[in-house]
Amino acid sequence: MTSVLRIRTAGAVLTAGLCILQTGWYPAAQAGSPRQAQAPVVVEKVRKVRIRPEATLIGTVFPFRRSAVAGEAEGLVVEFPVRRGQRVEKGQVLARIQEQPYRLRLKAARAGLAEARENEAEARSELRRISALFEKKSVSSRTYDETAYRVKALRARIMALEAKIETIAYDMSRCTVKAPFDGFVVEEHIQVGQWIKRGGTVVTLAQMDPVLVVVPVPDRYVHSLKAGRSVSLEFDYLPRNPLRKGRVRSVIPQGDEKARTFPVEIEVRNRDLSLLAGMSCKVKLPVGSPKEALVVSKDAVVTRRRGSHLFVVRDEKVVLVPVRRGEATGDRVAVYGELSAGEWVVVEGNERLRPGQPVRPMERRGGGGGGPVGR
Repeated sequence: MTSVLRIRTAGAVLTAGLCILQTGWYPAAQAGSPRQAQAPVVVEKVRKVRIRPEATLIGTVFPFRRSAVAGEAEGLVVEFPVRRGQRVEKGQVLARIQEQPYRLRLKAARAGLAEARENEAEARSELRRISALFEKKSVSSRTYDETAYRVKALRARIMALEAKIETIAYDMSRCTVKAPFDGFVVEEHIQVGQWIKRGGTVVTLAQMDPVLVVVPVPDRYVHSLKAGRSVSLEFDYLPRNPLRKGRVRSVIPQGDEKARTFPVEIEVRNRDLSLLAGMSCKVKLPVGSPKEALVVSKDAVVTRRRGSHLFVVRDEKVVLVPVRRGEATGDRVAVYGELSAGEWVVVEGNERLRPGQPVRPMERRGGGGGGPVGR
């Protein structure tokens, strides 16, 4: 019977302990208890600053520019040196089209031009002879007109052949298709041995530095955003440097009628090319008017099932102060509760504190702890 009683007592104690851990209830420290030893903690002062409210929205990464690069010449593809996913630089060869047909056409056109020029020189000489006879009324006006018309026709043919030669030479120079900008080949549209028509797509090229982050902004926020405004972005899935800065490039005035949102384009530098098209990110957009608020380090806020609170140092002991989290600004957050600017709040060592527990506070300086807080 005694064993059964001990087991029931131990079970009751264990259940009570679990309830305390799950609910986040902190019993007050008893006077004269051995737990009255001062706990070392790192503290910071509550600051009163002027902040602008922020809204955190989800955005998607898109290429800064996406182009279906077309070939200007028609012909047989004889070289296609790039592949999907390959990075290319501006001016790099994407494809080559067979030039031999253009060379032959150019040769024929030049021969025709030489012949036309000889015929035109002969016709001019004949026109001068006919003009002299016409002044003497030795030939009819019909003969003079026919000779003059032949000279004009040969001049027009020469001009047409010169234009044709320029066109063939231009087309032949376009047999080599080059990248119009730095980027990545994201789609292949031709292969070696394929016949491509004039204007046919060779590759789809995407520029990835910078990139555009497009975020749908609710209509209640959209008027707070202007082109050129700096915003913060957080890419949770980047192993390094998840935080980035961006600049609002444009606010698109055509919105989604059902969602009542408007797309906002944010330009972000991507020198390390770690941002890929299709990635998601958190965009912190400044919305509303600036206002004064009390801010603390995000490390100071302890969140439990019953809400958020701070441990405030008062009379060498910590007092649990319930707060409501507000707008975030960098590594700090606005808090609303019964506290004042200049009070000390615990930012390190607050995980195991109890209300009323004596502490030995050290002021945070830079990235770590500093000296003791003056009394």
